[in-house]
Amino acid sequence: MKVAVAYQDGEIYGHFGHCPTFAVYEYGDYVTDCKKTLVDTSRLSGHLPMAEKMQELGVMAVMAGNMGGEAKAELLSRGIVPIAGYSGDADTAADLLVTGQLPVTDDEGGCGCGGSCGGCSGSCGSDEEGECGCGGDCGCGCH
Repeated sequence: MKVAVAYQDGEIYGHFGHCPTFAVYEYGDYVTDCKKTLVDTSRLSGHLPMAEKMQELGVMAVMAGNMGGEAKAELLSRGIVPIAGYSGDADTAADLLVTGQLPVTDDEGGCGCGGSCGGCSGSCGSDEEGECGCGGDCGCGCH
C-alpha cells in the first residue's frame, strides 16, 4: 500500500493544496517493511496539480491537516482516498492509517477519540474531565 502525507519537519502539514513536501510511504507486507520518500511539491499550487501529482505517484490515500471539498472530490475522482483533520507526527499517522488504527473523523470534525484528545496527536493528552492538556485544542479535529 502506498500513502502520501502532507509533510513539514516530520509533522502533518496543515494544507493539501499548498504543501511544499509530501512524504510517500510504500508499505510491504508488514508496517515495519516501509520505504519513505520525500517528494518536493513546492513548485505546485492548488488542488488540481497536487491531485495530478498524487495520481502520478500511485498513492491510494492522501493525508493532510486540512483539505477542501474540491480537493477531496478531485482526489476521489482519481481513486485516491482523501484524509484530513489530523496533526502530529507524520510517520506515526501513516503507520496508524495502514494498520487501521487511525481514529476516524467525520465531516463535522469529530473524531474517534470521543473528543478527549487522548492519542489524537500524542502530544497533549487529556485531564480527568476529558479536556485537552494543551488548553482546549490540540489540533486533532476533535474540537
